[in-house]
Amino acid sequence: MATTIQSVRDAAQKDYNTKDPNDNYNNNRSASRRSDENKYKVNITQYPSDLQTADNLQHYILFNINIRGKSKFNQNKTQFEVKRNPDAAGLTREQMSSESIRKLTEGAAGAAGGVAVKSLFDGAAKAFGKTGSTAAVAGNAIGTGAGLLIAGGIATSELLKPDTTYRISDAIALYVDGPPTVKYGMNYANKELGTLLGALSGGAFDNIKNIGGESGVALGASLAKLPGAFGAADVGSALGISSGTALNPFRETVFESVDFRSFTFKYKFFPKNKDESADVFRIIETFKFHMHPEMSDGKLFFIYPSEFNITYYFGNNRNPYFHKFTTCVLESMDVSYGGEQFSSFRNGEPTEINMSLTFRELEVLTKSMINQGF
Repeated sequence: MATTIQSVRDAAQKDYNTKDPNDNYNNNRSASRRSDENKYKVNITQYPSDLQTADNLQHYILFNINIRGKSKFNQNKTQFEVKRNPDAAGLTREQMSSESIRKLTEGAAGAAGGVAVKSLFDGAAKAFGKTGSTAAVAGNAIGTGAGLLIAGGIATSELLKPDTTYRISDAIALYVDGPPTVKYGMNYANKELGTLLGALSGGAFDNIKNIGGESGVALGASLAKLPGAFGAADVGSALGISSGTALNPFRETVFESVDFRSFTFKYKFFPKNKDESADVFRIIETFKFHMHPEMSDGKLFFIYPSEFNITYYFGNNRNPYFHKFTTCVLESMDVSYGGEQFSSFRNGEPTEINMSLTFRELEVLTKSMINQGF
């Protein structure tokens, strides 16, 4: 049996209970929370066993798990479908599985498959000395037919139908391992717009009128620097050296993208008794199990691993003073047994276990999401 505390269970259940359980980003949940609405039975495995009851363990992190709709595991524990935040910069699953994108994907895959099959046929025909127009026509027909079959197969394949994720009743609660930290990163790049663009910035008419002025001189100097303008002679550089001037490249900083946030949690487990030790091993196995993919029946496809929703809690409620997390995947997990000076109990069980988890978010933040507390 997993060790649970009723108040921790209630806190997790409160997080599920909204008027619309698909709305995972509703900022006004309190009005819809009622004790008689706790229809989701959450099974929490936690460490330590006195989590949330001891004065120094009021802060904790709840890890909820979302499995794939195509998964063969844990389907008996599914609660509700989990949707992405519509304010994120990326496409939602619904948008990715739209009719237009599906048709484009099917057509592109079919065309590529047809080319590959035709290439194989042409290679086989050449190997057996079958060349000429007849073989070419046959190869084109076979390639076209194969492409149509591949596109049709993708369209009807259950495996390649749009994916969904579902919250399951298993959850993990762990103490806060250190000061909560978050890093927000933007990607900018330095780009040179070029002297030519700067010389023409005043408008074509003005530059024609002032062709003998600075704009015209800069225009001529920039053109002189073009590769091959005067054969092997670097007239532009020579002009700069002799005049002690350099063309202004009009460099600008250009915004490119937003970094996906990542988070690392490090834990030290010192089980105090047999039950707590069992919980620690269950926690490790749960994270390890859900971070890995599944194989399709034919072993030609991976089915994506599970996803996680992470929440900071204080007492019975989500802590509003810390950042929220978007949906995450568990990117890496490190486990070491026995401590720095390896030691174990008489039955071989390690006296200490260290675990490090690194999660990466799946959604790109925007101003709207920052206003929601992310």
